[in-house]
Amino acid sequence: MKYRVIILSALIIEVCSTFYIRYVSEGNTIGMLIFAFIGPFLGLPFTGYMVESKNWNERIKMAFSMAIGYLIGVIIVINFIK
Repeated sequence: MKYRVIILSALIIEVCSTFYIRYVSEGNTIGMLIFAFIGPFLGLPFTGYMVESKNWNERIKMAFSMAIGYLIGVIIVINFIK
């Protein structure tokens, strides 16, 4: 279950960071403030799991879960842009 949470968290972070970059490039102050505020909270689910992990094998599995989440997020963003 925790790997699914990590994947979902990384996916959300990737999508939100893309929106943040868009707001910065457009000079949208309200959008920048919103995403700057919620950004630190988006990483809490997998940060807690990383701190609790006891060995490197588990941390590597979590890193792969994060990578999968980021990849899915990029695919979603690319489809939004097109």
